[in-house]
Amino acid sequence: MTLQTAPFPKSSNATGSLARIAIIGRGFTGIMNAIALLKGFNRPFHLVMFDPNPRINGGEGVSRSAKTVLNSRVRDLSVDPTIRMDFRHWLEADEEWRQEASREGVDHSFVSGETFSAYVYQRFSEALRDRTDVVVRIQPEAVSTVHRASHGGLLVVSDEGQQTHFDAVFLASGYGVSESAEEAPAVGQPQNVIVIGGGVYAVDRALKLLSSNAASHITLISASGFLPQSHTNAAVGPVASNQPLPSTLRGAFRSLREAANTADLEGSGWQGIMNGFRLRAGELWKGLTAEERRRFKRHVKPIYDSHRNRLPPAHYQRLHQAIASGAITMTKGKVERIATNGILLSTSAGLQVLAADRTVDCRIRPIDIDAPLFRSVISAGLAKRDELELGILVDRCGRAVTGPETFEGLFVMGPLGLGSLPDIDQVPEIVLQAYAATAAARQWLHDTGAAADIERVG
Repeated sequence: MTLQTAPFPKSSNATGSLARIAIIGRGFTGIMNAIALLKGFNRPFHLVMFDPNPRINGGEGVSRSAKTVLNSRVRDLSVDPTIRMDFRHWLEADEEWRQEASREGVDHSFVSGETFSAYVYQRFSEALRDRTDVVVRIQPEAVSTVHRASHGGLLVVSDEGQQTHFDAVFLASGYGVSESAEEAPAVGQPQNVIVIGGGVYAVDRALKLLSSNAASHITLISASGFLPQSHTNAAVGPVASNQPLPSTLRGAFRSLREAANTADLEGSGWQGIMNGFRLRAGELWKGLTAEERRRFKRHVKPIYDSHRNRLPPAHYQRLHQAIASGAITMTKGKVERIATNGILLSTSAGLQVLAADRTVDCRIRPIDIDAPLFRSVISAGLAKRDELELGILVDRCGRAVTGPETFEGLFVMGPLGLGSLPDIDQVPEIVLQAYAATAAARQWLHDTGAAADIERVG
């Protein structure tokens, strides 16, 4: 392994004849793709990771905040799909963690993004150490555009205007939390706080504010009116139906609701039914009409998300205890404006002004498909918007889809493909996609002839 921090060389004995691969973004999706390439791309190559943040962090894109609890169990968080218990074994090497988790079992435990980030970074470092035939460069620059090179391949252009040629490019910029409008808390009595957001991150932040006595009352603003449901106390696998999945949106979710209700009556819980449904969601999604997909985005997605992005049982109990006691009030509405002393909220009853001593914005920032980077690949014909405007159209391997049998070396990974692949914002799905993309990239470079030089060097 060679790790470089100097300017990217035009050509050298070390890198000139190697296939060049770029990863744009170094949150979890980017780091995961680097791990998969280092473990699964079995020929020498030169990898460049672009991100203006000079420090590698494996947790940015996982938990939205490093200290927030993840919504997947330990058993589902391995970065190597061939070693399912890898994360568990890593945790069990720590005596303090092993004692803390012994009561409920490590497999069923939930961890913070901070803990998971440490694991991901260690596995990245180990994969890097094991590849003495790979040159890796960390490029602390933002990328403004990606377009075709006149002699084949892709040109990555930084904000500073530097152009670098690559044989394959992975877009892995994902999304994250909106920049918070929160003010520093005043010293003194606990405050009346507004937390904006209805997801796991928002709930976790609200509970932390209460437990640390940083708030006496929290108004939790959910745009959809839904909050995350609960995981079961013990992990349950997918419950597969032997019935064919209805091909329409209405039929599929009617079938899901009926199966979940039956499971609840039988005492087995709806979570296994939902886990089974998620395994077939891609099949359903491909068969839906454009209008049905738009209807899903408008009407079904919020409740679907509240059942797939679940809280650990202890968090769910604390949330509903806080709601019952009046410590948390949940309000449905759209935030129109944030001020230092509260928010302007649009509700079904009209505009309302909600006063607060502090406002914490925990909404997930959607992908800005009109950002210069995405506009560049779309205008160049390297990628297409998905029809729901959620991101970029991709196949299961993350290859940007522009037409039948058309692919030019651009991979669009993780949450950027949510309009094409349901659940691709979840850790297990991102891991599987990263290895599928590595296999596709290996075949792509072989088919285009970029592997010829690699073989001569190896």
